[in-house]
Amino acid sequence: MASRPSEPDYGSAEERPAILVVDDDPELRHVIRWALEEEGWAVETAADGQEALEQACRRRPRLVILDMGLPRLDGNGVAAGLRTVYGDSVPIVVITADGHAVDKARRVGAHAHLSKPFEIDDLCAVVHQALST
Repeated sequence: MASRPSEPDYGSAEERPAILVVDDDPELRHVIRWALEEEGWAVETAADGQEALEQACRRRPRLVILDMGLPRLDGNGVAAGLRTVYGDSVPIVVITADGHAVDKARRVGAHAHLSKPFEIDDLCAVVHQALST
C-alpha cells in the first residue's frame, strides 16, 4: 500500500475531515473503509445518496468516493448537492460497474474514476493523488 498521507493536527477524531465512501454494497463499503483506515485516513460511509448528502452537510468531507448507482438519490444527485453546498472544494472519485466510468466522472466533474471491480491499491493511489492536489 502507499505511504501514509501527511495531515495537519486536527485534534480529536471528530474534528478530522473524513473521506466519505458512498456505495449501496455493504461488503464493498467495508473493504474500502478498512483499506483507507489502514492508510491512516478517517472514513465515514453512507449506503445511499440521501444519507450521503445528510452526512456531508453535517460535516464537510475531505473527499467523496461515490458510486453512481445508488438508491434514494443517485450519484448525479449527490454530486449536484455537494457542488451546491461546497462548490468544487470537495474532490469526488466516481466508482461504477456499468462500463461508463469516464463519461459519468466527466459529467459530475469528478477528480478521478475507477471501474468496478478495481484493485484496492489502485483506489488508494487515486485517493492519495486526489488529496495531494
